[in-house]
Formats: sequence, structure tokens, C-alpha cells
Amino acid sequence: MPQPSISYLTIKILYMVLHGTFNVLYVDDEENNLNSFRAALRRNYNVFTALSGEEGMELLSKNDIHVIVTDQRMPKMTGVQFLRTIPSDQDNIRIILTGFSDIESIIEAINTGNIYRYITKPWDKDELRITIDNAVETVMLRRNNKQLIQELQRHNEQLEDKVLLRTQEIEKQKEIIEIAKAQSDSLLLNILPEEIADELKKFGRSYARKHSEVSVLFADIKGFTAIAEKLTPVKLLNQLDEVFGAFDNIIEKYDLEKIKTIGDAYMCACGLPQTDPDNAVKAVKAAFDMQHFIKEFGLASKVQNLPVFEIRIGIHTGPLVAGVVGLRKFAYDIWGDGVNIASEMERHSEAGKVNISAATYERIRHLFKCTHRGKIEIKGNRKVDMYFVDSENSRS
Repeated sequence: MPQPSISYLTIKILYMVLHGTFNVLYVDDEENNLNSFRAALRRNYNVFTALSGEEGMELLSKNDIHVIVTDQRMPKMTGVQFLRTIPSDQDNIRIILTGFSDIESIIEAINTGNIYRYITKPWDKDELRITIDNAVETVMLRRNNKQLIQELQRHNEQLEDKVLLRTQEIEKQKEIIEIAKAQSDSLLLNILPEEIADELKKFGRSYARKHSEVSVLFADIKGFTAIAEKLTPVKLLNQLDEVFGAFDNIIEKYDLEKIKTIGDAYMCACGLPQTDPDNAVKAVKAAFDMQHFIKEFGLASKVQNLPVFEIRIGIHTGPLVAGVVGLRKFAYDIWGDGVNIASEMERHSEAGKVNISAATYERIRHLFKCTHRGKIEIKGNRKVDMYFVDSENSRS
């Protein structure tokens, strides 16, 4: 037959009982009863005795008592009254000795939770021993459970702290990722139009598109090679950075898209990636703002004894193809005959002037005063009409 298992707690209690490590308090106003109780249990427990409830309270304040046994009938304080005066934070088992005449008050005390059980007089030694053994096991189970609950609560609190800390770390990581993503998106938008950037992020590539009407603007600094020889590389770079930075702000004002800079040349377009019916007008207005800035910038350069920049601007309106080139260093670029004609408009322009093609002229003639320059030969052995834009028409 299999042997019944014995719990670790039971073994621990038996060990403590055998070594007298549990404390039992007995309160009785009869000295003989105290001596009999002590003699019956002293081999198994540390027995404390008191002649009154007052003495019992003093012993309780100084010792960790596991089981309290008290007589009911005592002159100054009954057993029930004594047990009720024990502080509620003391974890112990309370037993009362009584005669049959006190049963009603004892039952009431049991029902209110003040008493574990009662033993009738005269008490039997074996019954008393079994009762106290059971009481010890009960109080130890209760204390151990309380300790386990406290440890569990402590572990839960530690776990909650760890979870909170980890959550904060994750939130911080998410914040860092969001900041990095925002910086990445901002950098991408500095390189590509928003629509093209979104397409690249979603699909990993962008397809070239044909646009039926786009106004392409080229701006080039006159005599840049000679100017570059008069300035240190740092000075030259600072000057170009200031000029092109101003151009960036101007084209943003008029919804133009910056395509690229090539040395001292600045290239932008209006009408892509989204179509814009006012693309030619906006391009010419941006060109006038660029020329105005260059004049103001030239005045400041003279004061600083620096070379004065002058720019030629050319604009053409027509169809072209636009898209992203490259697999690693993305670049948004435009191709087609329209781009070549715009470049020729700039090449045949003059310092301080805005030179436009006939196609652009037809779209802005109602808003600007222009001078027809006639047909001028461009690359490809062909001649095209060109116009200088003189000024914007005055508004009535």
C-alpha cells in the first residue's frame, strides 16, 4: 500500500513542537490550575501563565504567543472580556475553558470571531493536548499563508514596477523611433516631392510619369567662373548657400518643385507632381522674386567688398517626363525636349532678365508686359520665339 504523504508544514510543526518553540499562554485565577496546565504541556511548548487578564496582557505585549487559553470565570475580567481586549493585529489562536453555565456567552464569542473553540471543565489532558496541537497547526498555516500573501504582494509590486519601467522604456523607444522617422521623412521630403516620397515608402520604388504641361525654370549666375577665382572656397560656398537658400524659400512660396542645383545653376519646375493650371504664372512670379533678391544681395555684397552676383533666368512651358533615378541615393529628375528648351531660354537670357518661350508667353501675356525678341536659334538648328518679361501689369 502507498504510504500517506506528510506535508512540509506538518513536519515543520512536529519538529517545532518537539523542540518547544511554540508559545502558549494560560490565564487562570487559580494557581493550582496554572500548575496543572504547565505540567501537562511544558515538554512540548513554552508555557506562560498569568493569574489575571492584566498579567496576560503584559505577557502578550512582550512575547509572541501562538495559542491563548483562558478560564472564563475570573473575578475582575472574564475570559471573554480578556480575549476581546487583545489587539486585533495579534495573530494567535484563542481558546476558553468554561463550565456549562457559561455556554451561551461562549457561543456568542465564538460567533463574533473572538474564540477559536472552547473546552469544558474539568479538562482532559489528552483532549487539551490535541486541541492545542490543532490550534498550533491552524495558527501556523494562517501565518504562513499571510506571509505567502505578503511575499506574493511584494513580488507583484516588484513585477508591476518592472512592467512600468519596461513600459516607460518602450514608450521612450517608440518616441525615439517616431522622432527618427519624422527626421527621416523630413529628409526624404527635402529630396523628393511628398507624393513621390510616399510612393517610395509604400512600394519601394516610384514610376516615371509624363506631364503634359510643366513650366521649367533655369537660373544661372553670370560670370561665375571669374567670381569663383576671386573668392576662397569657403566664401564662395557661403555666398552660394545664401543665394540658393533664398531661392528655396521663393519657390516654396509659389508651389514650385526644386529639381536640383548644378554648380552655379538652379533648376526648378511648377506643375508637378500635381498639375497646376497657373504653373507658368507662378514660375514667372518666382523668377521676378529671384531677380529682386539678387539685386538686394548685390547691394549687400558691394558694402562688404565682395563680387556682385547677377543671374540669367529662362522659362519654358511644355510636356516632360519626371521620376526618381537611382537605387541608393534617390534623385527626382525631369527629362524631355521641354527641359532642353528651358535650358536654352536661360542660355539666351541676359543678366537681370527673365527670358521665356512663346509657349510660356501665351499663358502669362494677360498678366505681364513682355518684349518680343524675335526668333532666336537654339541647339538642334531650330529657331524659337523668345520674350523678355518686363513687368507685371498694374492692377486697376
